[in-house]
Amino acid sequence: MEFLLIIVIGAVLFGLWQRVDDLERRLADAESRGYGYAPEMPPTHVADQEPIVRTAPREPTPEFDHERGYDPIDVEPVAMPEPQPEPAMPLAAADAPSVVEEPPSVEQHDDDDASSYRAPRFDFEDIFGRKLPIWAGGIALAVGGVFLVIYSIEAGLLGPEVRVALSFLFGLVLLGGAEAAYRFEDKVADPRVRQALAGAGIATLYAAFYLAGSLYGLIGPATAFVGLALVTALALGLTARFGLPTAILGLLGGFATPLLVASEDANVPVLAFYLALLTCGLAITARRLGVAWLGAAALAGGFGWGGLMLLAQPVDSADFISIGLYLLVLGIAVPLLLTDETRLPFTRLMASALAAAQLAALVGLAGFDLLTWGLYLLLAAALAVLAWRHAELRVGNGFATALGAILLMLWPNSSADDFVTVAAALGVIGLGLPLALIWRGRADDPDLLQLSLGALLLGGALFLRFGSWDNEVHLPGLAMASAALAAIVAAGAYRIWRRGGDLDRLLAMPVAASAILSFAALHVVLADWAEVVGAAVVTLVLAELIRRRRGKSLAGVAWIGAVVTAIALLSIGTILAELSRAFGDDYGDPILWQSLIRWASATLPFLALAAVEWRRFGRRIAGAITTLMAYTVLAQFIPSAWLAWTAAALALAVTWFLPRRLGALGALLVIGLFWAVAPMIEWLGTGIEAVGARPAFVGDLPTVGDTLRRVLPFVAVLALAIWRIGMARRWRILFTALAGAGALVVLHTLFKQIFAIASPGDFTNYGLLERTVWQALLIGGGAAVLRLRPSLREPALASIAAGCAHFAYFSFILHNPLWDAQAVGPAPIANALLAAYGVAGIGVWLLASTLRERTGGKLRPMRDGLFMFLTAFWALSELRHAFAGSILIYAPMTQTEDLLRSLLGIVLALGFLWWGSRSDQRTWRIGSLVLMLVAVLKVFLFDAAELEGLLRIGSFLALGASLIGIGWVYSRQLSSRSRAAAEA
Repeated sequence: MEFLLIIVIGAVLFGLWQRVDDLERRLADAESRGYGYAPEMPPTHVADQEPIVRTAPREPTPEFDHERGYDPIDVEPVAMPEPQPEPAMPLAAADAPSVVEEPPSVEQHDDDDASSYRAPRFDFEDIFGRKLPIWAGGIALAVGGVFLVIYSIEAGLLGPEVRVALSFLFGLVLLGGAEAAYRFEDKVADPRVRQALAGAGIATLYAAFYLAGSLYGLIGPATAFVGLALVTALALGLTARFGLPTAILGLLGGFATPLLVASEDANVPVLAFYLALLTCGLAITARRLGVAWLGAAALAGGFGWGGLMLLAQPVDSADFISIGLYLLVLGIAVPLLLTDETRLPFTRLMASALAAAQLAALVGLAGFDLLTWGLYLLLAAALAVLAWRHAELRVGNGFATALGAILLMLWPNSSADDFVTVAAALGVIGLGLPLALIWRGRADDPDLLQLSLGALLLGGALFLRFGSWDNEVHLPGLAMASAALAAIVAAGAYRIWRRGGDLDRLLAMPVAASAILSFAALHVVLADWAEVVGAAVVTLVLAELIRRRRGKSLAGVAWIGAVVTAIALLSIGTILAELSRAFGDDYGDPILWQSLIRWASATLPFLALAAVEWRRFGRRIAGAITTLMAYTVLAQFIPSAWLAWTAAALALAVTWFLPRRLGALGALLVIGLFWAVAPMIEWLGTGIEAVGARPAFVGDLPTVGDTLRRVLPFVAVLALAIWRIGMARRWRILFTALAGAGALVVLHTLFKQIFAIASPGDFTNYGLLERTVWQALLIGGGAAVLRLRPSLREPALASIAAGCAHFAYFSFILHNPLWDAQAVGPAPIANALLAAYGVAGIGVWLLASTLRERTGGKLRPMRDGLFMFLTAFWALSELRHAFAGSILIYAPMTQTEDLLRSLLGIVLALGFLWWGSRSDQRTWRIGSLVLMLVAVLKVFLFDAAELEGLLRIGSFLALGASLIGIGWVYSRQLSSRSRAAAEA
C-alpha cells in the first residue's frame, strides 16, 4: 500500500513539475510579446489634446483559464503618442463628445512559435512562496491520511471495516472539498487548491478499493475491479473540472487496476474490453486537455498490457479474439482519437507498427490459425483504408505487409488452400494501396518501396512454401503467382514511366522487383539447362527500357540482369565441358544443340547492352563480353585447331566494319594472344638457349602448323588494327612491338625449315650460310620497307639493326669461323665469308645513311671504322681460308701464313691510306695508321721471335718499305694541305 502511495505521490509531483514549467514558459512568452490589459478610460473629447494612455498589445492577451489555472499577466500601461488633428468637421460633430473605445477582449495566444521563447527567469519567492505550497499541501493531506490509517492499524484502534469505510469517506470528503473550491472560485482564487484536493481524493479512493479487495478481502476481485474501474472513470470525468492531475491519476490507477485485483481466474475478454475502454478514454481526455504526451502514455500503457497478455500465452479462442480486437483498437481507433495538435510525432505510425507486431506474435501463438490471420488481415485492411487519408499511416501499412509476408515464410505445415487464401488477401491489401496511390499520383517514396519490397517478400514466401530444389520439377501455379506479382509491380512502374514526377528517380526499384519476379516465374517452368533463356529474355526487356530512356539506375538493373544471365549459364553441370572446347581441350560430351542455345541466349543480353549503353566504359565491357561469348558459341562446333583463326576472323571483321568497338577488339586480341603465347614462349626458350651458344635446331622450335594456325592470325589482327584504327602513340608502339614479335616468330620458324638444321653436323656445314641468309632477310626487308613505306621508318630501322646485331653476336662473336667450326665453302673468295661480311657492311651503311639527317653526319666516323674493321677481319678470314680450306680451324697455322698476316696488315693499311687520301677522309687515314701500328707491333713482338731465316728478313724489309712509303705519302699530304691553306 505504501509503495502504491509513493507511486501516486511521485506522479503528482511529476505533473506539478510539468505545470510549473508550462507556466514559466507561457509567462516568458507573454513578457517577450508585451501582453497587457488596458485600464478603464473615462470618455474624453478629441479637442482636449491631452495624452491618451492606452495598452499596446502586439498580440491577443490570454485571459484567466479556470480549468488550467493560468494566472493573469500584469503589464504596465504604455503611453501612446498624441493623435494627429483630424480634418475640419461640422460644429455639431466637433462639440459632441468622442469616446475612445477600449481594445477588444483578447484571446489566448498560441504558443506554437518556438522561436519566440525565452529562457524563464527563476524567481525563488514566486515558486516557493506562491506556487508550490498549495500542491505540497494537497500531497501532505494525502500522506497524512495514509499515515493516519497506518497509525490506527498499528495502534489497533480501527478494524478493517472501519479503516476501509474511513478511507472511502476521506476520499469523498477530499473530492467534496475540491468541488467546493471549484464552486467558490472567486473566494479561493487559485485553481491549484481544487486540483490538489481532487488528486488526493482520487488517490485515496484507489487505496480504499485496494484495501477492501486485495488486502482485507471484504469484497471479491470482480467487485474490486469494478470499483477501481469506476474510480478511473471518475478521475477521467473530473479532468474537466480539476485539470491534468486527475487525468494522470486516472492513467496510473487505470492501468494498475488489473494488477491490484489479480486473481487466479483472469477473464481475458473482460480485461481486454476494460483496457480498450481505458485507453480510448485517456485518448479522449488527452484530446480534450490538449496534452500530447498523455495520449502517447495511454498507448504505451495499452501496448504494455498487450505484451503482458501475450506473455501469458492464451489458449482459448475467445482470448485470442479479445486480444486481437484489443490490439486493433490500439492500432487504429486510439491514434485516430488524437488530433494533430494532441499527439506526439510518429504516434500513429508507432501505434500501427506495435499493433502489427503484437498481432503477428498472436498469430504465432495461436498456431497460425485462420481466425488470428483474419484479425491480422483486418488490421492491415484498416491501415490501408485509413492510410488513403492519413499519409503517416502508410508506413505502418507497409510494415504490416512486410511482417505478414515474414509470417507466411514462418508458417509451418500450412495447407495449400489456407496459405494461398492468406497470401492473396495480404497481397491485395498490401500491394493494392501503393498501386492505387501511384495510379492517382499521390504516392511517395515509402509507397513505392512497399509495392516493390512487398511483392518480393510475398514471392519469397510463395517460393518457400511451394518451390522445390529439384530443377526438373515444373510448377505452373507458382509461375502464375509470380507473374501476377510481377505484373502488379510492373503496372506501378509503367504508371511512373508515363506520368513522370518525383518518383521517376526511383523507377529502377519497381523495375528491378518486376524483373526478379519475372525471372522467378520463368525459373519454375523452364528446364534446368534452359534457365539462361528466361534470364536472357528478362534482360533484353531491361535493355529495351534503357534504349527508350537512359538512366544510370535502370542501366544498373540491366547489368545485374546480365550478370544473373551469366550465372544461370555457368550453373549448369556441363559448363566445364562447354568451356573446355573454347580452350581447345575437349572433354565430356555435352548436347550440342542445348549448348548452342544456352550460349547464344547468354550472348544476346550483352549484345543488347553493347548497343544501348551510352557510357564508353560500359559499352566496351559489354562488347568484350559479347565477343567472348560469341567465340564460345562458335567453339562448340568448330575444331580446336582452327579456333585461333576463328577469333582472328571475328577480330578482322570488327576491325574493318566496327573500328570503334574497342572492347570487342580487345577481347578478341586477348583470345588471339592466348592461342599465340604458347608457340611464342617455345620459340623464345629456344632463342635463349641459342644465346647461350647452343645451336637452335629445327626440332626445338614450334611446328609450322602451330605457328601458322596460332601465331599468324594474331599477327594479322594486330597489323590490321595498326593500319585501320587510330590509336594513341603508346598503344601503337605496343601493338607494333607485339606484331613484330609475332611476325618474327612466324618468319624465323618458316625460315628454319629451309636449311632444317637438326644436328651438330648440319650446324657446322650450314650454320654460317643460314645465319647469313637470315641476316640478309632482316636487313633487306628493312631496306625494302624504307624504300616502299617511308612512314614505317622505325620498324624498318629496327629490322636492319636486328640483322646487324644478329651478325655481331652470332656470326662474329659466338660462331666466328676463325674460332668455331663453321664451313665457309671451298671457293677462295666467292664463299660464305664474303656474303656474311658484305651483308653486315650493307646493314651498317643503311643504318648510317638513314640516320644521317637525324644525327647530322656524326655517325660517319663510326661507320667508316666499322667498314675498316669488317674489311680487315674478312681479309684475315680469307687468308686463313686459303691455307685451311672450308673449315678454318681444322688446319694449323704455318710460318708463311703468319708472315702473310703481317704483310696483309701492311697492305690493308696502305689501302686505307690511299682511300683516305683520295676521298679526303681523315677517318680512313687514322685507321691506316692504327692498322700499321698493329703490324709493327706484330713484327717486332711476334715475328722477330717466331720467324727464322729469310722469312724474318722479309718481314722486316716489307715493314720498313711500308713505313717509308707511308711516311712519304703523309709528307706529301701535309705539304699539299699547307700550300692550300697558305693560298687561301
